[in-house]
Order: sequence, then C-alpha cells, then structure tokens
Amino acid sequence: MIIYKPLSRKDAFLVLYQWDMKGEDVEKLMEEYISINKIKNQDRRRYIRKLVRTYMEHSKEIDKWIAELSEKWDIDRVGFIERNILRIALAEIIYIGLRNPKLEVSDYIKLAQKYAGKKSTKFVNGIIGRVLREKLGGN
Repeated sequence: MIIYKPLSRKDAFLVLYQWDMKGEDVEKLMEEYISINKIKNQDRRRYIRKLVRTYMEHSKEIDKWIAELSEKWDIDRVGFIERNILRIALAEIIYIGLRNPKLEVSDYIKLAQKYAGKKSTKFVNGIIGRVLREKLGGN
C-alpha cells in the first residue's frame, strides 16, 4: 500500500485551491507549500508535483469536463473547494490512471467531506462517478 498518495492528493488540492484564489504562479505556490509544510518524503513531493502539473497541462479539457458534467454550469459557478478537488481527481483519473478506483476515489470524497461538507460530497462523488462511467466506461 502506498501511503503518500492520499496526502499528496490533499496537498495538490490545497495548492490548486491557493492558485485559484490568488492567481499566482502555480509552480511557485507549489514549492512554497512543500517548503512551508516541511514535506520531506520524496515520493509525496513528486506526486504532488505530478498531480498539479498534470492538471495544468490539461486544464482546458478538465475544466470543460467539470462544466459539462455539472449540468452545464460554467466552471466559475462551481465552488472553489469542489472545483479544485475535481480538478485534481480528474487529472489523476483521466491522465495518470487509478490502480484501485474505489479506494482512490474515496480519498477525494473524504477531502470534499472535510473541506466542503455533505452537500458538496454528493456533488463531487456524482461528478467523479459520471467520469468513471461515461468517459472511461468504468463502474
């Protein structure tokens, strides 16, 4: 079992959330976050960077999918927390790939629950579920 990935998902979400709120250089924010939080584990640091950079590389497609699956809501109408959890989740699901989807998706659901509450958890779960079913043909 790889224990750094759930932490990396949370970290990547928080970096993107900060970037979305501030509009500053994401690479700078990411390195500051890693430094301020004293993240020493190289695998965790590497995976944070991979998640954030994967989103940034495919941001237009990912944001389009989120808007599409949010019943045609513009991406700016989706809350900052939910939007950035979904950005990291879709980057990982679509472009990196999941080994154990149920376990890995539960990390994103837990983030939504912790940072945004029950209503948001249902929304995030619904979008991720639709991506798995409709876009990737999963369960």
